[in-house]
Amino acid sequence: MKKDVSPYIILAVVAGLWILFFPHFAKDFISRYFYMPFLGIIAATVANTTPAAAGIVYFPILTKLHISPITAVQFSLVIQAYGMGLGAFRWFLVNKRLFIFSVLPVCLAGGLAGLVVSIVFYPIANPGMLSLIFNCIALLCTQFIFFSILCKRKYPKLEVRLNKANVLILLGFSFVGGLISGWIGFGIDTMFYFILTVMFRINPAAAIVTSISLMAAMSIAGTILNVIFHSVPFSLWYSAIPGVTIAGLFLAAYLAMKLGAKNILILFSLLLSADFFVTFWTQQVIPISQTTRMLVTHGLIIYLVYIHARIFKESYKDIDTSLGEFRPEQGRINP
Repeated sequence: MKKDVSPYIILAVVAGLWILFFPHFAKDFISRYFYMPFLGIIAATVANTTPAAAGIVYFPILTKLHISPITAVQFSLVIQAYGMGLGAFRWFLVNKRLFIFSVLPVCLAGGLAGLVVSIVFYPIANPGMLSLIFNCIALLCTQFIFFSILCKRKYPKLEVRLNKANVLILLGFSFVGGLISGWIGFGIDTMFYFILTVMFRINPAAAIVTSISLMAAMSIAGTILNVIFHSVPFSLWYSAIPGVTIAGLFLAAYLAMKLGAKNILILFSLLLSADFFVTFWTQQVIPISQTTRMLVTHGLIIYLVYIHARIFKESYKDIDTSLGEFRPEQGRINP
């Protein structure tokens, strides 16, 4: 079988353009954003192997590095437009059957409406509130995914029947996902994955790859809206391009086949959970007593330890199951 050279051609073109434009971004890259290529590799790998967009990596890390939450959201959208676009292209080369094209127009319509509302008409300008919303939604999204793992249901389907009820469900959830994505830089992808697997029993591999393509399209639209109505941090974007390109074209698909998307997401969820507790403990947006803060924090810690213990136990039992999810051999997808 002839090896596809298009990823290498794209890599060469991107490398050439990156070097060409380096003089325009050299000062910011060398003095402030030298770490972004490495962060880009991590974020793009998570974004292109799990139903969680790159913003779930970028937002907590960039805000801890004293970058404004609003800037972090705008950056997440613009880098996802590039990185998840590359990832969707790469998965298309790996196995076209992983894409459920019929649902994308419906979900894009609802998601775009939500994006316009959240970016143009009702943007969140309070950094503290934005950080708290991000952490709460990120934690909630990972729990949805964990429960779908623990249920161990069969997911035999590769298509969604677009009757009136299903179209309304997809439109409604996509609108909410678009709102969230405009505010925190991601969300519709995880919500879309949850709807496809839990409600429509779609194969998780197909649900993940289809959600990647949806988030890529939403990120492009969000970037255009931010360019028109707000701003886009191009220096940050430029600095992350090398890592995102390598991960999107090569590393993400390789790790998904070797480690399994489930194991990658479980590992990163540990870091997300820790970030949630730090943010919740230090937040001043919602006035709560120290006793309430302590009860909520300890209750969530006990719950998350229990959930992660169960998931790791299940992963140990069927550690090889996830390895077949993305393999394109024999033209089939393992349920």
